[in-house]
Amino acid sequence: MAIKAMLIGFLIIPFLFNVPSAQAAPLENEINQYLADIGWTKQEFLDYVDYYEIPLDEYTMADLKELLGPPINSKNYQDLLTKYGLTEKELNDLMDHFGDSVNEYKFINDLDSTVEFYINADKSMAEVEKALSDTGITEAEAERFFNYLTEVEEKNKDQLDQMATNDTLWENLMTVEDPSQLSDEDLDEIVRLLEQTIALYEVKVNFKADGKAVTLKDLLKMEEPPGTLFGSVYSTSGELLIDFNIPREYFESMEAIVDGEDMIHLGEISDDYVDHMHEEKYEDARKGLK
Repeated sequence: MAIKAMLIGFLIIPFLFNVPSAQAAPLENEINQYLADIGWTKQEFLDYVDYYEIPLDEYTMADLKELLGPPINSKNYQDLLTKYGLTEKELNDLMDHFGDSVNEYKFINDLDSTVEFYINADKSMAEVEKALSDTGITEAEAERFFNYLTEVEEKNKDQLDQMATNDTLWENLMTVEDPSQLSDEDLDEIVRLLEQTIALYEVKVNFKADGKAVTLKDLLKMEEPPGTLFGSVYSTSGELLIDFNIPREYFESMEAIVDGEDMIHLGEISDDYVDHMHEEKYEDARKGLK
């Protein structure tokens, strides 16, 4: 199931809602009736609960409904459009910009939180996509990579938080106007940052310089820049996420490092999205239970 709001839940859920550990869990027939009412299969429900790590044995059916929020209907959907001053087409275009769709959502609170984030991040996403397009990375590839990074963060909460630190270190390296001025220590630091980013992103990266496979360290240690550099980024399961070409002139300026920072920014946006959805999900439920 591809509902984007299915994120790893906080371990402090019982404390947020003050639910006694001895409280009766929802009965099977109560859950089945609820699922029939909202048009969800049992597996879809279990997937949702699993992603949020919701301890069903600590919730009554009433409290569980508060946590999930109201299902999307025509009225609250129209209310959402009015709230953000969007037409249905504008909403669909906004969702599509992040490789997302309204059809992926069951609950209005999840959709509302996503729309709020996308509106605030739309400009940043467009800037990153524009910068990455210079190396042949399409908008669709950037969106696919964004979605993959969101899934990485969903599985391992806070994994991408290191991106903010990497970004700061990257900007320090960018103070050098001429790449030839970079010391061996600077180059080693670039390699370290890139390898750390690759590890955090849970991807595999391949490079070919003038048609020959090279490592990151080999590439940055070259005395002469390659005529052409081709790179490809794969998920751990082998799915091609993005591929790109870096022309020779990029190595004669700081453009290659700038593009590296843009890739970090994409990870930061994904991380911010997951954090935002966590905060909004539990804040909405907390308000409802007051």
